[in-house]
Amino acid sequence: MFNYGDEKVVLKNKGRNITQGELKSIILPIICALKNDKRLKFVISGDDNFEFIKNCLAGMIAEKELFFVSDSRKMDDFGEDFIKNPEPVKPYEFDFIMPEEEKIFINFYTSGSTGEAKCVRKNLPNAAAETVVMNRLFPVEKNIPFVPTVKMSHMYGFVFAFLYPFLYGHVIDTDTVKFPEQIKGGKYVFVSSPSFLDMMAKYNDNPNPPVLIYSAGAKLPEKTFEYFSEKSKVVDIYGSTESGTIGYKTDFRDEFLTLFGEAKITIDEKRGAVLNSPYFYEDELVLNDIIEKKGEKFKVLGRSDRILKIQEKRISAEEIENALKKYEFTEDACCLKVGEKAGAVIVLTDEGKEKLLREGSVEMIKNLKSHLKKFCGIIPQRWRFLPEIPKTSAGKTDKEKILKIFNRNLSYPLIFDKKREGEKFEITLAFLRNSNFFNGHFPDVPVLPGVVQLLFAHYFAEDVFDIKLSQNKIKKIKFTRVIKPDKKLFLKLKNNEQSVDFTFTDNEKPFSSGTFIK
Repeated sequence: MFNYGDEKVVLKNKGRNITQGELKSIILPIICALKNDKRLKFVISGDDNFEFIKNCLAGMIAEKELFFVSDSRKMDDFGEDFIKNPEPVKPYEFDFIMPEEEKIFINFYTSGSTGEAKCVRKNLPNAAAETVVMNRLFPVEKNIPFVPTVKMSHMYGFVFAFLYPFLYGHVIDTDTVKFPEQIKGGKYVFVSSPSFLDMMAKYNDNPNPPVLIYSAGAKLPEKTFEYFSEKSKVVDIYGSTESGTIGYKTDFRDEFLTLFGEAKITIDEKRGAVLNSPYFYEDELVLNDIIEKKGEKFKVLGRSDRILKIQEKRISAEEIENALKKYEFTEDACCLKVGEKAGAVIVLTDEGKEKLLREGSVEMIKNLKSHLKKFCGIIPQRWRFLPEIPKTSAGKTDKEKILKIFNRNLSYPLIFDKKREGEKFEITLAFLRNSNFFNGHFPDVPVLPGVVQLLFAHYFAEDVFDIKLSQNKIKKIKFTRVIKPDKKLFLKLKNNEQSVDFTFTDNEKPFSSGTFIK
């Protein structure tokens, strides 16, 4: 692992270069603490990339079995036989010699986007074998920084944003990019997800184009792929936590993917697509995707596990999504099971949003149902109009977040636009007339309840700044004007060190304002 001289810069953290020698001295007290602990299992959080790298390297050298979680709060699910947050001890003399790679085991957890998250166990050679292929297929100059928007606790982030650059002499920028303006100038490799890249392309926000972009987690939309290909080499990765990397493509016009390295797919009449590869621990893996092969290339036709059982009938979620995307006012769609009913999340085009504002959600849903009847036997009974399909940090559809939005049973405002400038965020939105929170408030002259204003100001503050706020700690609340249905207005948010300020306004005078305490 430590293949270079101690003066070699290996990490950047908060703008500061960290050499291999400095990194050794940083992790040595953690290694000593782990070696003093007889427990063999070590849980590591992916919340902070710098902390993750420190703990990961220390755990490997101390010969612990590693368990990666994406959120530190999930560490509470592990019992007393697991090491968590070890307290560094006074270091003693130690040679930085890695144990045999085959003896280092790592446990990843799937995103749970299509069901319950499950543990996937691999050894270090499974992951390291991918880096050999990466270096052969997509070589980059030494010392170029790798800049991630993804967590290193996921399989994709671990291999592409941590293991590969660390093994091959590149610099890892440990400050996770959450917004494009955080990207500094100069050459760099961007390790990101389709949802993040799609956001950048949508707002033409690519101030410092990278030399190379890796994207994984879902298929990169063709328009986004084309947008970034004008200035950067783009590699669209297909794989999973269980399988590792299976295939890739570097041209948005390619219909088929190329098999990655030693990965091999065979089509079995009974089991479907079967994968053989050195990038996972088992001998073979039956894929959940329906695969069409063409020589050594292949394409993914859909997922075999996205079948929903609704009203004693089996329906394809992908079939419904594809049909919804054919509607002229739909930009994107997601279908899932909500309770015992089918639910649909719709992302409207700009024209569709204006139509929704003019005609209301009842008419829009009626039109969508009429359109779907041409293609599907089962029609979703629950609907939500959102500005985008929620994604996890790994770029997967965030099923858990979508279900929370449905289960809240509260109409969602119509979002027209989002703008960010540093720690300030502005959302253009409207609260539609037939939203359920207008019921009885008031029958003749409906106005938006103050509690709903606070609820959505709180919701969006947590969402856009990726923070957790107390629902009870709020001060300086002012309601100065009433908000009527169907009115376009602006929610302005400012993220301070200890608080978040919000204001609902029409850019002339405020309707309401307040401050949430962190």
